[in-house]
Amino acid sequence: MKHDLHATAYSFNLTPTHSGRARGRWQLVSLLLGALLLLGGQGQAQVILKVGTSAGATYPTITLALAAVPSPLTQAYELELWDAAYTENVLLNKTGTPTRTLTIRPKAGVSPVITGTVTFGAGSRYATLDGNNGAPRALTVQQPSIALPAVVFSGDASENKVSEAKILGSNTSLTSGVVVVGDGVSTGNDRNTVTKSFVGNAFIAQLPANLVYAASATGTNDNFTLSDCELFNFTNTGVLVAAGNGNDWTISGNSFYYNAFTLPSTAQTAIDFRPGPAANDALVSGNFIGGQAAGATGGAWVNNGILDFRGIVISCGSSTTDINQVTNNTVSQISLTGTGPEALTALSVEGGRVELTGNILTNLTNTGPSANGVNVLISKGVTILDSFLVGNGQLMLVYGGTTQVLGDFTNAGVLTLSGGNIRVDGNFINSGTLAQTDGVLEIKGDMLGLGLFSSTTGLVKLTGASNQKVSGGLYFNLEVNGSGTKTLNRDASVINGVQMVAGFLSTGSHSIILGNAGTLFETDASYVLGEVEVERTPLVGGSESFGGVGLMLEPTLASLPPGPTLVKRFTGTPSVGVGGRQGIKRYFDINATVNTGLNVVMTISYFAHELNGIAPANLRFFKSVDNGVTWQNRGRSAAGEGFAVLNGVNSFSRWTLGDVAAPLPVTLTAFRAERQGRNALLTWATATETNNRGFGLEVSLDGKAYREIGFVPAEGNSTTPRSYRFVDAAAGKTGPRYYRLRQDDREGPSQFSAPQLLNFDALPAAFAAYPTRFGADLTLALAHPTATTATLRLLDALGREVWRQEQPVTGGAPLHVQPACAAGSYVLTATMDGQVFRQRVVKD
Repeated sequence: MKHDLHATAYSFNLTPTHSGRARGRWQLVSLLLGALLLLGGQGQAQVILKVGTSAGATYPTITLALAAVPSPLTQAYELELWDAAYTENVLLNKTGTPTRTLTIRPKAGVSPVITGTVTFGAGSRYATLDGNNGAPRALTVQQPSIALPAVVFSGDASENKVSEAKILGSNTSLTSGVVVVGDGVSTGNDRNTVTKSFVGNAFIAQLPANLVYAASATGTNDNFTLSDCELFNFTNTGVLVAAGNGNDWTISGNSFYYNAFTLPSTAQTAIDFRPGPAANDALVSGNFIGGQAAGATGGAWVNNGILDFRGIVISCGSSTTDINQVTNNTVSQISLTGTGPEALTALSVEGGRVELTGNILTNLTNTGPSANGVNVLISKGVTILDSFLVGNGQLMLVYGGTTQVLGDFTNAGVLTLSGGNIRVDGNFINSGTLAQTDGVLEIKGDMLGLGLFSSTTGLVKLTGASNQKVSGGLYFNLEVNGSGTKTLNRDASVINGVQMVAGFLSTGSHSIILGNAGTLFETDASYVLGEVEVERTPLVGGSESFGGVGLMLEPTLASLPPGPTLVKRFTGTPSVGVGGRQGIKRYFDINATVNTGLNVVMTISYFAHELNGIAPANLRFFKSVDNGVTWQNRGRSAAGEGFAVLNGVNSFSRWTLGDVAAPLPVTLTAFRAERQGRNALLTWATATETNNRGFGLEVSLDGKAYREIGFVPAEGNSTTPRSYRFVDAAAGKTGPRYYRLRQDDREGPSQFSAPQLLNFDALPAAFAAYPTRFGADLTLALAHPTATTATLRLLDALGREVWRQEQPVTGGAPLHVQPACAAGSYVLTATMDGQVFRQRVVKD
């Protein structure tokens, strides 16, 4: 045997199977140990075996050269390839160490092609197929068979590497690949690496199904690394990791692209990583998927078939310490143009627990006539996101498991929750469409944006530890279970129920509308502030609780049926002027279809915090027929803890409970606010006055915080009617202004009137469409104080736009449009100066 002395070469791979948190520590240990080994082995020569039929070569084939290599290795060996071509199957089964390695490398200036299969087999340890001979990827392993792989790791082969090679194949089997990580004997094929290589098709006319395929029926393949490679031109999967694979897999820095002449028409997946529930500490990082060249460049990867395309699919273990990560990948430059129901999915978590951070999903299109859109994420497992964006025209689907967004969650496309849970720790910003048909949506931050919010089944939970803004829209179940006050930014319709567990829900200037089966559950410590609206039909001889809003009506047998009855409950602010006194912080506006010939037993329930200083024994029913300007004491028939009962109610209007024992010093008969140009004229009158110091005029921009704008001295003591007036002539008034009257007694506390609202907008914004069920023609009325044009859009049940038209704002005058759309249910929107109005319509 001839020995050539070259500089000693070593291959280090000492990192054992380890947790993700320990990866950095083991890398440092490996570097230090490697340095010590280098210092200790500098005197050991490397044996060079020259392989080929060229003059000067010693062994004509790689197989014969390997036969001359002892196992276990006694020192480092290198097989130097001198010929341009080798047609043979190569079996590597030599057992080495970190300092006694086996390397196969081309001679400098030669670019050999091995036609056959290179197998890292039983006993192979610390063997390297290295294509760098001064030039990268000077070595090619090529397998022309449609049934065989080009490179195989099997039989517990460990610590082996393929570096800077071209690995090309034609394998069409769906359970094999160009590179195969196969069955072990006992422990599995562990700590093997393919790096800086090209993996793709050997011939233009025959593309492989899978490029890298990993599965094992015996042993578990752990700690495999595929890094910094280019993988191209396959019909099924770029990397398919199936059952039998285990922990510590790394797929990083690779580029997946397609540039074959024939466009693909089969279902394609770049990375399909599904080793099973026992596999953890996986890292899928920094990969580029898409395009026709490395880095998702060179034009779009076009698939014109009718089947789905998926970027990264992952299903693995659920460890919270050895975490699975999909981070900083780019899925871009992919276009589906088929004519069927194909879908394009960038990321899909099928099971286990996966943390997704920093992934870029862009330039993805699905233009087929029946396409299912672009899914940026499908989640069925435990998916942990840092912050996440569903862009305009994109979809996100949550079918099961738990999806947790640690930061802000922005949806400008379509978000579908049909099972499992979504938890948003930051803000939920919805300018697109939310369609919830099942599961739980939990939000800890603000709900922002004016997108379509539709929860027809399932639960929405507000669990923030402080105040939250809350989207209007359609809810099935709404639960408030956090600290602070949650405030609506639009009206909210609730199909099934509102559950108050902890905290407060304020409707602001909006309302909660309970559906036909909707109920409200509150406690004295957690309740709704503002307006709740509900409609029911009380039956003669029965009782109607109106969904638990604190009002019960029981028409007696002597009563006419009231018919459909609309109830608006207001809480948090007392009625003022109830027989000359304040009421409890709860009142009801009741509007029945039939309001005469009634004989109804009315029960009003209240919480202790709503008593407003009134002793329960002094509570009486008070009725107002002029929206709270004047009140009539109607007495009381019975009372108990937290409720009062009145028999013989013969008509409905505004009702509350007030104090019969504490008359005010002034009997106020009227307080009105009237707009006169840009001024507000405030007028009021008293029937009698006793020790009245005067009246303070107060204004508020939100109906909550008031400030004084003037004071009018009073007569003081009077038994005859008196009239007063005040003009608010302040400049620059815009928007809504709430006015109230404060009466100051010379000896006692101040009392307040009910607020009166004036609006100083030039023209109130308005939008109406009728009939809501239309044929070819739809009539609209549009008005806005500033907008001159409106953008009209029809959205289907998935939030997709089916019709758009720009329309001049008519100031409310009727206009006619003919939307071009199929029969069905739609949401018609009108956008005027950034303000979005919506109405549901049906095309016959």
